[in-house]
Amino acid sequence: MWRAALIQLNMTQLFLLRTGPDGRRQASWRVWALIFLLPVAFLVGAAALAWDSYSFVARAERATGEVVRVHAWDGWTPWDGETTDYSPVFRYVFSDGEPTEASTGQSSPNWNFEIGSRHEIFFNPAFKDDVRLNNFEQLWALPATIVAIGLVLLIPAAIAAWFVRRRLQGGLADLAGRKAGA
Repeated sequence: MWRAALIQLNMTQLFLLRTGPDGRRQASWRVWALIFLLPVAFLVGAAALAWDSYSFVARAERATGEVVRVHAWDGWTPWDGETTDYSPVFRYVFSDGEPTEASTGQSSPNWNFEIGSRHEIFFNPAFKDDVRLNNFEQLWALPATIVAIGLVLLIPAAIAAWFVRRRLQGGLADLAGRKAGA
């Protein structure tokens, strides 16, 4: 009687994994959320960043920007260690015909451009200081990296989901029972 009452009380509580009074194994939606939370968060974040780059390029105007100065400071990358990062400032003709100077707001060890060199840039016609270089590193490298991380994280999530499904089907208990009986 007490055992049945405790089991019935437990059936009303929040759970991750449990075995019901009929012996049937159950998994809460919380288990699946925990398993796939990180990979899905990375993939959604990558999609948001890719959409930001796509929408910027779709509404931006192209121009040729002339490098007027380059800011440099010490940086660090996991591949190269200590580096010098560069952030070029471009002079370009804004959509109203006025010459304008703007930086990308980002830096990279690869952007040590010579002063006076010309590069294709995108600029937002609504804001004079919203400029991006027309290259993979500026537009697509971050979304691509985060997608790769999300896809890598899907591997352990799929393995964990496989183990949970096996447990729900009684596969792991059956396997343990067979080993004990052998």
